Amino acid sequence: MAQKRKRNKKWWYWGLILVFLVVAGIIVYLVWNNYFRDKRNDNVDEQDTEIVEEKAEEDDVEVIDDSVDERESEKEKVTAYEGDSPNKAEDLTGVVTYAGVAPDGKELIIRVNIDQYLGEGSCELNLMRSGIAYSDMVGIVSSASTATCEGFNIPMSGLASGNYKIVVKISSGGKTGTINGEVNI
Repeated sequence: MAQKRKRNKKWWYWGLILVFLVVAGIIVYLVWNNYFRDKRNDNVDEQDTEIVEEKAEEDDVEVIDDSVDERESEKEKVTAYEGDSPNKAEDLTGVVTYAGVAPDGKELIIRVNIDQYLGEGSCELNLMRSGIAYSDMVGIVSSASTATCEGFNIPMSGLASGNYKIVVKISSGGKTGTINGEVNI
């Protein structure tokens, strides 16, 4: 009987290793080339810019000087606000930023912003409709460059529907002011 010949499979392993090395080499080449191509493009751009600047300096020096003057004149055109600082005013000023009934209908919410920076003080609210209908006092809360009243949350149970005049008297550090507004309930 004839013996079966064993096939040698070593060449398959060597073939797979060779294919793996070729694929790995191609990947490394592409990544390496892409990385350094970006570097070369950056260097070419810098060199082109330097060459253009050198040619411009040699050809026409006045054009470069004019562009510098234009940039400087643009910078001079920007000026800071030179008006009076609201913090130096004799009276305190501000605005009623919100006055309305809360979504649940249980409170009247009034918010007041003060134009000046104040570290401490008080806000006195008077709601008027044929005389004083409601009065409250809260403190002042400072922020970056202005201040605000802590906020007024007035129960709707003590107020009748109609148009009310809002008068907020602010006092802080010997200065006073009045902020007016209206709200319709």
